[in-house]
Amino acid sequence: CARASGAGGGLLDGIGNFLKQTLGGADGADAAAAPLALGQRLVVNSAQPAGQPFCGEYQVQSFTRNDRPVFQKAGLPANSQAVYLLFNEAGQWAFTPHADGRADGWAFAQDSAGSPSEIKGAFTIWDGTTWAPDATLRVLDKAAVLSAGSTSTPGFSGAAVAGGAAGGPAASDMGFYGQQASAVPEPVYESVELPTPMASVGRLHWKAHWAASERCLVRWVPAPAALADKSLPSHPAVKRGVLPNGMRYVMLKNAMPPGRFEAHIELHVGSIDEEPHEQGIAHMMEHVCFLGSRKRERLIGTGSRSNALTDFQHTIYHIHAPVKLEDGRGMYMPALEALHEIAFAPEMLPHRIEKERKAVLAEMQQVNDMEYRIETWTLSGLHETNKLGTQFPIGKEEQIKAWQQKDLRAFHEKWYYPGNATLYVVGDLEEEDMIKGIKKVFESTPARHKPSKDSAILEPVWGAGSEDPRSLFRRKLGKKRPEQLHNFSLPMIGTESVFTEAASFDPSKGEKPWQGPLRIFRNELLEGLQFNFYAKAPVRPLQTLEDIRHLVAVRILIGVLQFRIVSRYSSNHAPVQIDHSDSFREGCAVTSVTVNADPRDWRNALACVIQEVRAICDYGITESEMKRYMDAMLKDVEKGVQENDTVPSEDHLNFIMTSDVFDHVVMHPEQSYEAFKEVAPTVNMEQVHTAAKWMLGFLGYYGKAAAPPMTSIVVCTPTQVFQEHNGQWAPFHITEDEIVELMLSVPDKSKEDALNQVDVPESLLKDHLEKLLGKDPIDKMTAWRECSRKVDDSTGIVQLMLPNGAKVNYACTTNESQGSMRMLVPGGRSADKPEELGAAMVGVRTVSESGAVSTFSREQIELFAVSNLMSVHLDLNLEFSYIDATFSMTDNGLSACLELLHLLFQEPRWELPAFVRAQQAYKAQAYAVQKSLEQSTLDRLMGIMYANDGRVSEPKVEDLNKLTLAKVRKAVSGQLRPQDLEINLVGDFEGRAQAKMAAVEGGLSTGKHREEEAQDAEVVEVPAVARERRLRELDEALWKYLGSVPQSEVPQVEMDRAPVICESEKLSPEERQRNAHLEDSDERAVANIGGGAPNRWGKGDAYHTKCMEAKKFSWDAPDNAMKDHPLYPSMCLLAMREVINTRLFSTVRDSLGLSYDCSFELSMFDRLPAGWYTCTVSAHPSRIDEAVTAAKDVVMGVKKRPVSELELSTARRTLMRRHETDLQTNEYWISLLTHLQYDNPKDTTCVRDIEMMLQKLTWRDVQNAYTSLLTEPHQLFTSVSTAGPGSSFISGGARPTSQPASTSSGAAAKKELIEVD
Repeated sequence: CARASGAGGGLLDGIGNFLKQTLGGADGADAAAAPLALGQRLVVNSAQPAGQPFCGEYQVQSFTRNDRPVFQKAGLPANSQAVYLLFNEAGQWAFTPHADGRADGWAFAQDSAGSPSEIKGAFTIWDGTTWAPDATLRVLDKAAVLSAGSTSTPGFSGAAVAGGAAGGPAASDMGFYGQQASAVPEPVYESVELPTPMASVGRLHWKAHWAASERCLVRWVPAPAALADKSLPSHPAVKRGVLPNGMRYVMLKNAMPPGRFEAHIELHVGSIDEEPHEQGIAHMMEHVCFLGSRKRERLIGTGSRSNALTDFQHTIYHIHAPVKLEDGRGMYMPALEALHEIAFAPEMLPHRIEKERKAVLAEMQQVNDMEYRIETWTLSGLHETNKLGTQFPIGKEEQIKAWQQKDLRAFHEKWYYPGNATLYVVGDLEEEDMIKGIKKVFESTPARHKPSKDSAILEPVWGAGSEDPRSLFRRKLGKKRPEQLHNFSLPMIGTESVFTEAASFDPSKGEKPWQGPLRIFRNELLEGLQFNFYAKAPVRPLQTLEDIRHLVAVRILIGVLQFRIVSRYSSNHAPVQIDHSDSFREGCAVTSVTVNADPRDWRNALACVIQEVRAICDYGITESEMKRYMDAMLKDVEKGVQENDTVPSEDHLNFIMTSDVFDHVVMHPEQSYEAFKEVAPTVNMEQVHTAAKWMLGFLGYYGKAAAPPMTSIVVCTPTQVFQEHNGQWAPFHITEDEIVELMLSVPDKSKEDALNQVDVPESLLKDHLEKLLGKDPIDKMTAWRECSRKVDDSTGIVQLMLPNGAKVNYACTTNESQGSMRMLVPGGRSADKPEELGAAMVGVRTVSESGAVSTFSREQIELFAVSNLMSVHLDLNLEFSYIDATFSMTDNGLSACLELLHLLFQEPRWELPAFVRAQQAYKAQAYAVQKSLEQSTLDRLMGIMYANDGRVSEPKVEDLNKLTLAKVRKAVSGQLRPQDLEINLVGDFEGRAQAKMAAVEGGLSTGKHREEEAQDAEVVEVPAVARERRLRELDEALWKYLGSVPQSEVPQVEMDRAPVICESEKLSPEERQRNAHLEDSDERAVANIGGGAPNRWGKGDAYHTKCMEAKKFSWDAPDNAMKDHPLYPSMCLLAMREVINTRLFSTVRDSLGLSYDCSFELSMFDRLPAGWYTCTVSAHPSRIDEAVTAAKDVVMGVKKRPVSELELSTARRTLMRRHETDLQTNEYWISLLTHLQYDNPKDTTCVRDIEMMLQKLTWRDVQNAYTSLLTEPHQLFTSVSTAGPGSSFISGGARPTSQPASTSSGAAAKKELIEVD
């Protein structure tokens, strides 16, 4: 059963030989081998299965290693892993993927011959379980073989020669190189035992990785037979089909949001399918097809939205549309016809191509910020063996500028056809009607590139039918795709106690452990230091209960380790992220450990993480950790069942699409819940410990021979750091040797220290409440509830006033299984005194940094939150300070959350170290803002609009240095007063979702996927008595935990100082514009245009009011019957914002091609009588002034070109759709409840009447709202920034600064801004 490997080499090809049976043969059989030039070439033959992956021709390279020539295998598929034959540092001839001569590889011969053809000793090959000698493996000189015409080397049938799968003679024609098979006797093979056959090659690939992990310190816990053999059930409501032309479709009925549907067509082509001269053409094609579609344009104004994206392997076009319009017209066919035209019948008109060429080039400028550059740097290290590391979707500028219509048509002909497309439709569908529509629209499209007359159309798309199953699960097509192999992080060769010299290193000789590329990227615009450690593995398809069992172990491991590391940091904001997930766009599983550190203290930060990773690999986890995180995971899965009916169709669709990529079984949430419940008792601490060694061994065992090599290490570092002690910038440099030395020198933790547990309190208050509540608390609560509780019948909103003066608003929804809460107090940054700018934000961060309350430590509070499935987050904005919390609706989750909040208000811990950390964090942010093109540009705009008010700008370092712990404590204590609180809650307080969970045990419900007549059975009604009891318990909990917090005696901070925009008529044009340049390696530009505007209720600041009086503006001018409604100004302003954004897109982006993105936003304050608008535009530096002028013309042009009825209709539909969708989220409901009991115009009608107000608006209302903006030429403020070569500077503005925007000097000598190690 031995066959040639279709991959032409690689560690997995030798493991158990079981990949060969599936991947050999057809792979590559259709591709002709490229002609090989004669010269210094070798021929390798072997009659043994383990040696066959190395068979083929090898070409001498231009370099040598250890005084011997180096040869590379020829004819391998593009971008596949290289195979070298060289003399390594250990004095061995080796077949290896590494060209640097390190002592590592797959096969070795202890022979010091000067040339491979002179090797006399036998090669020893790792075959997946042991080292085995191959006496039949021979290395011959090609010229000698050709001249001799024959050889005495035993032949073998099916040997991989002349490049194996990439081409070459068929096995039936050739034996060893140059001799007819008929002249060689058929060898006798020993049978090779293969693992349990699997339907999916993806699973087979995973099994190979799993077996290879045995050579690390990993001993997998045997799975119960029932789990390994039991397949996962498929979602009963997911419908799949395939048309005769090869196009597949997937459908799911889901009535959320009701009356709407999602239709996405995915073309299985992306940037890694592009030829070298086509880099970026897939993305360009997406632009031309999408924006060139006339049928898509007809959807504008129907309440539909559409978009498109291009990734490495996918191009996706999607439409979100109503099922029917107001006049009864159906939208199935228009949406499907638009997708058909986009994918299979684009016009590709020359003028559209030129428009999109400009748009793509503008997008290239816009996306190239520091975050994007870091991402591309990371991908280049993570994927050095395939195109994912070099061929990004955005493409190459010089190629984009050169393509013509014929080039796009050729690419479209090659990849855009039904057999390479999948249509996903999810929504409030009539399934039969949708299937008829799909067939009517798409069946007539001709099939192209069929693999054969009698195959492929109905073959599996993924797994065993995949084009590239060993790495990317790519769509199988008639045309051959080049393989994109991954450099997986597999254990080094050896066993637990026996390792070859090839897998060892000697530190005394200056040798270092092998990892993937360690790349250090330096840029002076970076502020912090970031370490990224990566290991790649094959995706494990989720198909059996044992796969779920493994997933549970991995998730528990990540949760425990993340907490352990966080608890090591004195900060509550530990900058460490650990993840292991399947990457949809990259086609593999990636384990990542990211550490963000202060450059001045990077050693401590990195050592902490490495030590904890090593400890969990060495000792595993504790029983209490196991129980805590298992309970949390089961509750999280249960949450999915409760929320299923409220999950938007778009989320369902994306989940199905992603699952299909990796051959995961798509399950209904109730099926998932049952699977997790069945698996949970079988997951134990030993399995989690094993998962730690497997997943994190690359970092935990770094430096040991058993360690899997890291796939890559990527370090992003600034070139200089600010030294506060002398106020100077100093060079900063970090080297690979320093990083490796630290990783090898981190001491181990003892078992006792590693498994030391924090005492987790069951309750934070215990007997404390009894003292506060006094005698007869039940009677007191009942009397309070009777006189305090108000219910709005039209919205169901409940309002309360607690005994301490705190106000409560809550609403009952079944949107989410968890409850949400926002507690806020007036103040925020606007309460800062001029001499204490930043005091409120640093104070709020200080409380958060501490993370401790009363006598409980931060670690205890963290674990208390984990155990009770809750989260608490403190923050502030210009108007308010607030606390956001989520909590479980079961197991006293709300009570636990309220206990913590009670102590947070009554006994917060004000700690000096926490203040110092908070202050340092905002100083770092201040430096980072000035290094960010986008953030610094907006900050400068606010600086010239509000020249005398630092509250609206980012705090400066000099302001932060003036703060003390006493000042920030006073600033926050004057805001966080219980009597000033407004508490807003949203959740399933009536218990409908819990009643539904109780019914899950009886059988599978498909939620809102049933027929109309069956839907009524899905509505869970809670008896009135039970409902009233639950609401009474909620009111009692609020009264007991929050109403018992005593009123604060600290004076309230000053609230009435609203910021006032500068009087623009007193400023010159030069003072109203600020220009800046940031020195950078890449050219970019961005601009912000701003001016005065009213708040949500139509009121502006003092200067705005003066201007409105001068122009005799009145909200009553249009004489709308709804003009006295509190919502009237805000609805007019929101509609006006949509109109301006539409005009900006059609003019600046679409017609003029000056910018990829241009947006208009309003501040829309609730409390402060103040506000502003901003217009943001990005462009190439050479066109930024032109783009600014065009954007200004649009903003000012609404005066001369009034809003049309069509524009208003489009804006109304957009806002209505957004409102309907957002109503399904707790976050939006919280925003609706917020401020209902403050001294402003808002009342419950502002929740009830949103749709009615939008319907009543006229174009005159919106046009009048535009008049409330300060848009005259002399009232506009502008901030323009460019980035690129040249010294940094800032000029203009009402408050010019002598400080340079960057830390670079003005020296004329050219600097290299980016260095790559």
